[in-house]
Amino acid sequence: MSFENWLTFVTVWAVACTGVGPNSVTCATAAAHNGVARGMWSALGITAASLAHSMVAAFGFSTLMLAYSGAYQFLKWLGIAYLVWLGLSLWRKPPIVVSIEDHKREARLPLFRGGVLVSISNPQAALTYLAVFTQAIDPQAPTAPQLAVLVPTASGIVFLIYTGYVLLGGQLRLVLKSARRQVFFNRVTSGFYLLTASILALADARR
Repeated sequence: MSFENWLTFVTVWAVACTGVGPNSVTCATAAAHNGVARGMWSALGITAASLAHSMVAAFGFSTLMLAYSGAYQFLKWLGIAYLVWLGLSLWRKPPIVVSIEDHKREARLPLFRGGVLVSISNPQAALTYLAVFTQAIDPQAPTAPQLAVLVPTASGIVFLIYTGYVLLGGQLRLVLKSARRQVFFNRVTSGFYLLTASILALADARR
């Protein structure tokens, strides 16, 4: 793979990953409630999902998945249900009445698992990986050497971008010391998850 092609891939992939969505909100929320160190576990979970998406897209299994509408629909509604669950959980989440630095933080594994589930259960993410990777891979050249460059590059960019959202969430943590602000933040974030789930469900119903 030439340097020019790699640089084009980096640019396109960075733009594709930068937008605000469930992944970024998950990272920011995890850091806002648990601190930057714990929030990084959500970013690691999303990066792990990125590796899975990359390999699936690179080997063409995404196309096979789309050929079986039942599997695609199941995965899509699983993602919608998980977003609804996240939204309702945050809506009901009570404010922390003790110092936010002293409250019990979520364990690392659930944060990591949550990052994986949010990303891996989103069929739109699979389509994004498929679209970008198929454009980046040269069918006339050996595939393995190209994947050896593209997959680590994509995962590295994902990790860097969502680390940025974790750091942003860490800054939000500083302003969430009052119960009122915590409730407001939880309700806004909850609304985002529920709105995203509604948009995905309505888009599917119109097809």
